[in-house]
Amino acid sequence: MMYTPYFDAHCDTITAQEHLRVNNGHLDLTRLSAYGPCAQIFAVCCTEDMAGGYRTYLPLLRSELERNQDLAILCRSAEDIRKAISAGKIAALIAVEGAEHFGCTIEGLKTAYDNGVRSVNLTWNHDNALAGAAMDTGSGLTERGRAFVREAQELGVMIDLSHVSERAFWDVLECSQRPVYASHSDSWSLCPDFLRNLTDAQFTALVKQGGGTGINLCADFIGMTRDLAAVVAHIEHFLSLGGEKAVFLGTDFDGIWETPRGISGVEDMEKLYNALLRRNYPEALVQDIFFNNLFCILERTL
Repeated sequence: MMYTPYFDAHCDTITAQEHLRVNNGHLDLTRLSAYGPCAQIFAVCCTEDMAGGYRTYLPLLRSELERNQDLAILCRSAEDIRKAISAGKIAALIAVEGAEHFGCTIEGLKTAYDNGVRSVNLTWNHDNALAGAAMDTGSGLTERGRAFVREAQELGVMIDLSHVSERAFWDVLECSQRPVYASHSDSWSLCPDFLRNLTDAQFTALVKQGGGTGINLCADFIGMTRDLAAVVAHIEHFLSLGGEKAVFLGTDFDGIWETPRGISGVEDMEKLYNALLRRNYPEALVQDIFFNNLFCILERTL
């Protein structure tokens, strides 16, 4: 039996649904198990109204993964991902969406690393001590932020730029020694209504640096016809900029309010896979988009 590969750089399932095995949201481990090889980065993102916040949801995520080891294995390295896949399991990784959750400190980063965190958004929707956010003032990377980026890359933690301002984006690339990514962002050229989408110059810079961008499935970020064809258009635009090894999946499942028509959740992602094949893209390229590109980027950083 042939399976569709799947590696998604960002979902908010743990804070939206809490239970990973089966739930009524966009994604759960049971539905993910239909794909193979399969890997998922689970983000911990806590807004001000979430009781307990990061200190509640990070242990909850670890507990849920521990409870469901028959389906998924928590991974801390590229080698761990390989082992999970060889065992026929979902390779699960942990991200934190907003370094303010652990105080924007290197000490907090190291503690998060020890707890399995391997990707960090410098900001969420608001400026913090490290950088300006796209949805806030638009300020750049602070000196404290520069030190944080250097330490994260020394440890082997991915820096995620999906929520930072454009100025902070360029500041991070200027000081980075390893690839960085935007885990869930689309093309500003196709949908300029959202500041979190990337300009062609930003995406091209990520390609040159060895990083990349995950396709966000929020209908407002996709724009245009707000359907499966529009998702394909964003992928094709990034491919036209030399993104064959730099575009991947970054669905933002369970963190978005509306998906494109034709995609209700992770169970429908094979439709996107087949839509690309119908556009006469080689299956090897589609497999890169669905799995290999993100794995290779992580392999160079973790």
